[in-house]
Amino acid sequence: MPKKSQPKPDFVSQLAFDEVLQQVEFDLRIKEFVVMEIDKANYIIQPNMPYRSDYFCIFMVQKGGVTFRLDDKSYSVTKGDIIFCPMLETFWLDEITEDYNAKYIFFSLSFISDAGFNYKSNNVLKSLSSDPANIIRNEPDVYRKVNFHLDELKVLNDKEKENYYFKEMIWHHFSLVVYEIDNYFKKTERPHPVTHREDELTTSFFKLVQDHFKEEHNVQFYADKLFISRKYLTKVINKTVFKSPRDIIHQVLAVEARLLLKNPNLNVSEVASKLSFSDQASFSKFFKKHAGRSPLEYKKDDLY
Repeated sequence: MPKKSQPKPDFVSQLAFDEVLQQVEFDLRIKEFVVMEIDKANYIIQPNMPYRSDYFCIFMVQKGGVTFRLDDKSYSVTKGDIIFCPMLETFWLDEITEDYNAKYIFFSLSFISDAGFNYKSNNVLKSLSSDPANIIRNEPDVYRKVNFHLDELKVLNDKEKENYYFKEMIWHHFSLVVYEIDNYFKKTERPHPVTHREDELTTSFFKLVQDHFKEEHNVQFYADKLFISRKYLTKVINKTVFKSPRDIIHQVLAVEARLLLKNPNLNVSEVASKLSFSDQASFSKFFKKHAGRSPLEYKKDDLY
């Protein structure tokens, strides 16, 4: 079958994140991401027209399927498939089935930054964005995990649902969505598959970090809790998520620091104390390394 002629770039329809937010039927706590279900009736993309979005998207096909094109290559996805779509890729919809239904998470570039991922330097997002469409097929365990995290994210972002730690839990579930997807592709590339034991240790390490990162910044603490050596923990985490345990701990601290600094009732010294830094100077040095600006500059920028 000959390829359909594609319109010139001047005719590409721009999909803005604000337009996605207008479809949400409840008040969002954080207006930089949204989880929703979409079927053919509320699918806004028209066939054979080029589109480009200013946001990222992950979607899971629950029923039916769609066929779309990117860079003259056709992709068909059906029930059970997970698709990661980077921003600013031009795509065309070819077909959508009558019974199509999928769960989507749309998220902005700033949300990625707030969640602790630097898009320009983070290996996870760079590897996922190296292909215009990353598709996971026939992986029910990955599908189940991602589905669970998206459901949690949807509830956590609903203002009507009370949850004191919603910010921390949102970054936690979002990070796991990204890591689950990238980990799948890494496993298909790596010569030495991750063992069940290594997978369990990685999960346990992430849980320990979530529970203790404010008080414990030292990798040795987490190795002791897991009854393994620091060297072995580093080897396992590097193998499973391509980051060191220290990098993970620091990423979590940097995210929490951003959240606390947005609180107008806390000064920099108090934030440093809450995160168990020895003094304000060491905290400021840490924060500037990870955020690219000082805590005071960050607080000032957030006020305007």
